[in-house]
Amino acid sequence: MAEITSQMVKELREKSGAGMMDCKKALGEAEGDMAKAMNLLRERGAAIASKRSSRAAKEGMIAAYITPDRKTGALAELNCESDFVARNDDFQAMVATLAKHTAGVANLAEMMASKLEGAAESLEETIKTAIGKIGENIVFSRWARLKAGEEGKPAGLIYHYIHPPGKIGVLVDVATSNDSLAKDPAFEEFARDIAMHIAASSPICVRRAEVPSGALDNEKEIFRKQALNEGKPEKIVEKIIEGRLQKYYAEVCLLEQPFAKNPDLKVEEYMKQNAGKFGDVSVTRFVRYRLGETAEAAAE
Repeated sequence: MAEITSQMVKELREKSGAGMMDCKKALGEAEGDMAKAMNLLRERGAAIASKRSSRAAKEGMIAAYITPDRKTGALAELNCESDFVARNDDFQAMVATLAKHTAGVANLAEMMASKLEGAAESLEETIKTAIGKIGENIVFSRWARLKAGEEGKPAGLIYHYIHPPGKIGVLVDVATSNDSLAKDPAFEEFARDIAMHIAASSPICVRRAEVPSGALDNEKEIFRKQALNEGKPEKIVEKIIEGRLQKYYAEVCLLEQPFAKNPDLKVEEYMKQNAGKFGDVSVTRFVRYRLGETAEAAAE
């Protein structure tokens, strides 16, 4: 039987990230063959990943990446089981790399088959290896990418905000024909304020016309039943519904919400105040992620 030296164990541990005893055992079974031992560790990591895949993964981190020209932005959410793992430097580095990778990938199948920067294996295999190494279920739950000017959207710039320590992530597409604003610190602060507001106030759309019809019909029905249960006359119920819809719009439409940093202003008014400095700018769309939403939806 081949002699397994401490140097061999150290080398395999550095390559695989597995524990010392796991590396020593794999080298023994592989009779000192480093490549075979590595394969054994990967196979066991995949088996461990399969066993742990049913565990709930509600913790983790959301990360963002914006290209230098601010024309593309991406959000990625990677989930794990515990906050302890989410605070691990390796885990956080993986999420940051994943967000950057997401900015250049078209779909999920391509994403899982591709390799992260500096990785020797596909993203799918990288996650399986991480599960075996860390000992928790890890799930790449979702990702989003915004490209300014795509799908008929007006030209613009992409900005982001991540609420520490990665519990909420926001991308916002700010329409402007002035690309030089991408290097303007004042404009970055302005756009970041909008993204921070979205993180804090959780709008569902930018403007009234974008409220999903199903959501609107549901609210109208609720308001109707409320009014009737309050004993309001049938003839004034429609006016009551319309009045309550105005409050609903102010709650869910970004432009009509009280601005988080100055509640005396609506977001739309705040943007108009800055039009003199930056020209005609508007919010085209946004993406807002809250950590664990996907796991909660699956549980329900």
